[in-house]
Amino acid sequence: MSIPRSEYPRPQFVRDQWLCLNGEWQFEIDHGDSGLERGLRDRELDQRILVPFCPESELSGIEHVDFMAAVWYRREVAVPVDWQGKDVLLHFQAVDYDATVWVNGQEVARHRGGFAPISCDLA
Repeated sequence: MSIPRSEYPRPQFVRDQWLCLNGEWQFEIDHGDSGLERGLRDRELDQRILVPFCPESELSGIEHVDFMAAVWYRREVAVPVDWQGKDVLLHFQAVDYDATVWVNGQEVARHRGGFAPISCDLA
């Protein structure tokens, strides 16, 4: 599968080295917003979504247009070996509305806001 929208996303964010995380992610709709209590953070999610498309979009593969109290995304990423010891920034271009980001089980960011970016310093 090719990576959708793999061009560099923001010219003002140019880096010598970067990794596009668009593509297939694990995904699950959390109708009761109880996913943390049900262990969604630590297990495989039920569906697959094509990022960068939103779950309402046909292109996402989900095409769910009803209300969603919460959704979960999960992705494994292999960080290039030559990035060890370097500053690593994890950037999400547009997140709506409340979000918590975990890396290797550790919370690295919280966000609240409509379709706004999140950046996490992983150094």
